[in-house]
Amino acid sequence: MDQLIKELRSSLLATPDISIIKDQVWKLPIVSYDVSFNRVKRLKMDILMKMLLFAFQESDIRRAAALADMLLVEELFIRDLIDKMQRGQLIQLEKKGFKLTAKGYNYLEKGIFDEDMEGDQTLISYSAIHDDYLLTAETAHPEAEEKLPLYRYDAAKGSLKKDRMQQLLAKEMVYPEEESFQIIVTDITACIEHKTHWIPCIEFQLYDQKQDVFYARVWNTLKESWDETLAKQIEEREVVKWRKAMEQRESALG
Repeated sequence: MDQLIKELRSSLLATPDISIIKDQVWKLPIVSYDVSFNRVKRLKMDILMKMLLFAFQESDIRRAAALADMLLVEELFIRDLIDKMQRGQLIQLEKKGFKLTAKGYNYLEKGIFDEDMEGDQTLISYSAIHDDYLLTAETAHPEAEEKLPLYRYDAAKGSLKKDRMQQLLAKEMVYPEEESFQIIVTDITACIEHKTHWIPCIEFQLYDQKQDVFYARVWNTLKESWDETLAKQIEEREVVKWRKAMEQRESALG
């Protein structure tokens, strides 16, 4: 931590007109969740599946054998495709034969097909201060829990919002497209909350002499970046006090 503070100070003071009024380290509460979710493999629909869907759309067909004779394809292969399309809810069996569902029409138009995969899991962290969910690795900071003061502007604990977790997963865990398929997250199946853990943050209170401006910079060790949200919260509450304190010091010296 000391080395990180030293490096951050050096980067801030690289601008000649900037001076550091104060620096301090405090802890931020973070809640982590073990999140399990379903995935599908999204494939480009092959020509045979398209032909079957078109056939079900145009004709009354109940038997795989009829399609096998029509398309000159092994009946077992046709049965496997029909089973796959039923599981994917692209078709359903009605009185006159197999018919496309609304999903079937939609996927046929787009030329895609979703194949179920085994579920997966990941760790998601939530910061009430930011009201934000992040994909993170479990990082322990025992020194933060034991020694550091709590961030002075607390926030009420937010309620769990699975829809926002799913949006995060859908955005961040889209696997790179490979050849003719892509693996995507569909829905959350389980969410287990861990106890609150603590993330150190490094705060710098700064003065730009050239611009005559006070401002804050806060390094968030969870994000490993400068945190604009925390800096803005501090500035809105404290910049006026920093200026008054400087004016009082100058008055006392003068």
